[in-house]
Amino acid sequence: MDSDSSESISVLQLRISLRGVSPPVWRRLLIPEQITIAQLHQVMQLAMGWNDEHLHRFVIRGWRYGEHRDGALQFFDGPDTLSLAAFGLHEHERFAYLYDFTSWWLHDVRVERRTCAQRSSQLPRCVAGAGRCPPEDTGGPERYMNALEVHGEHEFFEWIETLREGQIDVNDPRVEADEWLIWLDRCFDRRAANERLQTLTR
Repeated sequence: MDSDSSESISVLQLRISLRGVSPPVWRRLLIPEQITIAQLHQVMQLAMGWNDEHLHRFVIRGWRYGEHRDGALQFFDGPDTLSLAAFGLHEHERFAYLYDFTSWWLHDVRVERRTCAQRSSQLPRCVAGAGRCPPEDTGGPERYMNALEVHGEHEFFEWIETLREGQIDVNDPRVEADEWLIWLDRCFDRRAANERLQTLTR
């Protein structure tokens, strides 16, 4: 999304927060203001940690923007050509991003500030964040929060105790342990997020 030119470009700092989950899951991104709505979707998927397996839509100033797939609801045309710059977004202005119409992962997107950068800068870039993205198909915020309670540390140690009670098949605990780690490891890896974002500029 960037080039080798030293020309200065307008950059937006966005804070993206996932609604309805705790501990909070959020990302702070620096993005060129000239990227399209479709490109912003790709950036958010990679920064949050989603797999882009479902439909999505943005709601900006009351208008819906999203992709079209055969048999799916169509939205206002233009996500592939309409840039964020076309909106002239103000600092502190907000808009919404919805991912997966069944699970309803709703994100608040806030423009924290507008700045400038050299076109050759590594953009888009994640500069801060917290919280691991929920697993893709956990059914939305409410079901995800319920699943977190079931997969808490206390329950994990209870599972460890059950392994001591009988003969162990080595492969079974390994698979289950991997599943437990998905729920217990809630840290955000900013380096990994930026590595994913770099794939957009290759």
